Amino acid sequence: MKKISLLVLSVFLAASNAWSATPEQLDQLLQQIKNDISAKRLSSPEGNNALEKITEFRSEAPFDYRVVPLAYDWGEAYVSLSAQAREKGQLSKAQGYLDKVWKVAALTPGLEDEQRALDQAMAKSGVDTRAVAAKEKADAEEQARQRELAAAAEKEKERLRIEAEKQRKIAAAEAAEKRRREAAEKARRAEQERQRRAEQERQRQLAAAAAAKQKQSSSSPVLNSPIDLDDIALDPVAPAPKPRPAAPRAAAKTPTAQSTRLWAQAKEESDAIAEYTVPPEALQSKDRAIAEKMGDICQKMVDEDASVVVHSAGKSDYRWLAVRLTLCARRIDRGYRLRHSYQPVDEGEPVIVALHPPRDSSLLKQVGQ
Repeated sequence: MKKISLLVLSVFLAASNAWSATPEQLDQLLQQIKNDISAKRLSSPEGNNALEKITEFRSEAPFDYRVVPLAYDWGEAYVSLSAQAREKGQLSKAQGYLDKVWKVAALTPGLEDEQRALDQAMAKSGVDTRAVAAKEKADAEEQARQRELAAAAEKEKERLRIEAEKQRKIAAAEAAEKRRREAAEKARRAEQERQRRAEQERQRQLAAAAAAKQKQSSSSPVLNSPIDLDDIALDPVAPAPKPRPAAPRAAAKTPTAQSTRLWAQAKEESDAIAEYTVPPEALQSKDRAIAEKMGDICQKMVDEDASVVVHSAGKSDYRWLAVRLTLCARRIDRGYRLRHSYQPVDEGEPVIVALHPPRDSSLLKQVGQ
């Protein structure tokens, strides 16, 4: 009867999935088994023989089948020793050799033939046939047990293969998810960088526009004119109408002289809506935030559409205050047009800004008419 080649499958089933030996150590162990077989250190001396190392290898790597051919070589060595002992009539010794092989490598080439020859030699020598029959029965039971273990080992091998494939798919899915997250993070950072650059460009454009507007305001012919153009908006909304031809005059007056004469006659007759004292320190230092330090004057100017009369000893303070109030009011209402007038006071008197009801025409124009 053909017997199944089995390893010590009980070791397979009891072994843990975690390896305690490295691949390099397993390779060294295989080489040591080869050396022991060549030196006929099959199962002795204790601690340095092929059988112990085969058992150790199977314990460390129960599904590494590289040890199987060496197990057959080990079994063939014992089959040869059994044949030699049988020819010398040492039948019990010969059977002892074969018993070792049946437990470790039952499919060793020549094992069944040697067992059959040994059984016949025992029968001829008068060995109790009942003992031989019991031995054969024990061998059959051992083979059946090993078949069961082999089937269990195959199932375990398939389970491990399925588990390994499952783990491979899980690892592949995790790697794909990691790549997806990395790509999403990269896209998010790229979008943040794009928005940051867009915001920088927007701020740069706003700063450039503000600088250009400031430059335009500082070069405005209205603010820098030597003539006091009372109540004319700093930034006209509509183009000024073309002047009508004036009647010839006997002697033309300079604009400065004409303005001085008209200012001497101009006076605001309406009652003030509110009056604000200009902080002298802020005026002296030309503080750009002077309007904010005068309470709600800017909001009041916009709400009342008020005309402004600046009471000061010098026109330089008047012109500077007109610019600061205009800018302050236009931060509230960009379409606001400031109408402002100058009222001289004695040197040393406080500078006051008075808000009056809106006028349809300037004080200078009213005096000129």
